Amino acid sequence: MNRLSTLTTAGAIVLIGGTMMLAKAQQKQRAPFIAGDRPVTVEQVMAKLKSDGWSDIVILPNGKYLQVSGTRNGQASTMAVDSENGRLGPSDYDDDDDD
Repeated sequence: MNRLSTLTTAGAIVLIGGTMMLAKAQQKQRAPFIAGDRPVTVEQVMAKLKSDGWSDIVILPNGKYLQVSGTRNGQASTMAVDSENGRLGPSDYDDDDDD
């Protein structure tokens, strides 16, 4: 009986730990720029930027990210869009390899 209690407790701890890790991983997902969690094209990103009021848009593919620069509300802006899922990339993304 004591062995069953120990196994049940250990199983519950593993289950709770796994659930917490999954919840934390889901929280780290970046906001969607283009809904759908599907691959996106340069053309789709360009259309979305224009509809959001961007101008002077330049999009450069850079690995899995599309590096975006342009003007929005009179301010120069940059961002990265993950081409694999349409989500915003990290705000500090820099792949210049100029360490």
